[in-house]
Amino acid sequence: MVQEKTLSVIVPVYRVEAYLRRCVDSILAQEVPGMEVILVDDGSPDGSGKICDAYAQSDRRVQVIHKENGGLSSARNAGLDRAAGEFVTFVDSDDYLAPGAYSAMLALAKANDAQLVCGGRYDVDGDTGEVRLGLCPEKTEVISPEALVGKIFLWDGCDSSACDKLYRRELFEGIRFPEGRVCEDVPVTYRVVLKAERAVFWNQPYYHYFHRGGSISQARFSANTLHFSQHTQEILADIQQNYPNLLPQARYLRVRSVSHLMLVLGGCDRQTRKAYAGEYRKAHWALARQTGFLLTSPYLQSRERLRDLLLVLGLYRLLRPVLHRG
Repeated sequence: MVQEKTLSVIVPVYRVEAYLRRCVDSILAQEVPGMEVILVDDGSPDGSGKICDAYAQSDRRVQVIHKENGGLSSARNAGLDRAAGEFVTFVDSDDYLAPGAYSAMLALAKANDAQLVCGGRYDVDGDTGEVRLGLCPEKTEVISPEALVGKIFLWDGCDSSACDKLYRRELFEGIRFPEGRVCEDVPVTYRVVLKAERAVFWNQPYYHYFHRGGSISQARFSANTLHFSQHTQEILADIQQNYPNLLPQARYLRVRSVSHLMLVLGGCDRQTRKAYAGEYRKAHWALARQTGFLLTSPYLQSRERLRDLLLVLGLYRLLRPVLHRG
């Protein structure tokens, strides 16, 4: 009798030879009957693909997909197309898990008839090894999908990361990660959450998010920096039309993205600022459109509010030393 798959763990793999074993070992240590681990070798030029094959040969829970390089979204989508588990989750191949996490999350899902569980995470400094508490729910509770999306937009105990959550696999029916763009979790996770009927907030940090130099998330600026702003523009339009109760939180997310773009570009060298002057103007226009929100939103801290208003007025660079004094 073939055992039904309980959980599919999808791991995109690209240039992570130094970290991959730590990641996969932490997954295989999870005591989940019926778990499958799908390692997606995204055309990695180092020895990562061979490491994947070695795991598949030694552990029947592991299967490997070898594909041409297409990026993180493409690798995750390939894993989703292969996944057979009742639940599905994602682990980036330089990150790792605390023991017992998935069995606890599956138990919470079953006990609460929930289609999604959102846990917490640690941030691990790749240079020093320091482990700090990252985003984590304040308490364990059943939460409505709309309330969870509101928290995601506000970075209130969670964010758009696909990796610190457990999902019923059918939530991804008709939804895939956008290929050719980064910040790929931002336009996807909220849509998946809104398809659920019930969700659970779990106040346990279990996911170790490893910050290493040179990774996409650590890059100060590139053309990819624009994608976050592009995603939030699309999200705001979707929320305005379909989920008006979430509009204040979606506007906060939009403000944060365009403000971030302006701050990053403003700190770049003259050549970069000139190359992306058009994008800076678009971001400035988008932020100026939210002036009323900047003046009245309860979600903005006073420093954020002042900084963003100075950006709108074109005075931020002049007054930055005063704003950051002390």
